Amino acid sequence: MKVKVISVFRDKFTGKYYTPGEVIEVGEEARVLDMESRRLAERIEVKNPEVKAPEEKKEVKISLFEKEFEKKALIDALKSIGVQASGNMKEETLLAKVSELDEESTAKLKEALGIE
Repeated sequence: MKVKVISVFRDKFTGKYYTPGEVIEVGEEARVLDMESRRLAERIEVKNPEVKAPEEKKEVKISLFEKEFEKKALIDALKSIGVQASGNMKEETLLAKVSELDEESTAKLKEALGIE
């Protein structure tokens, strides 16, 4: 199926760079879904009308310090106190990072999250 490139990327299989506006042919549905999920390309034709684009993911909420926070807010707060965190980490991994913090870092995290 054909997809239109919306963000510059390098094809991991061929090494070729694609720029926004280019239309390329992609044979595998899984690859198209991957490109769409990473906002690299969008399909411009659908061979099978029963195949739909993936639905937008709902924002994940994480319970911490007896409150709920959006995953992105927790990641941003962890980064602000110098802890390595990224959006592709599972919730369990993020909570493990929080549990590893010492008392001073935990206080900084609470402050970054707007607690106390």
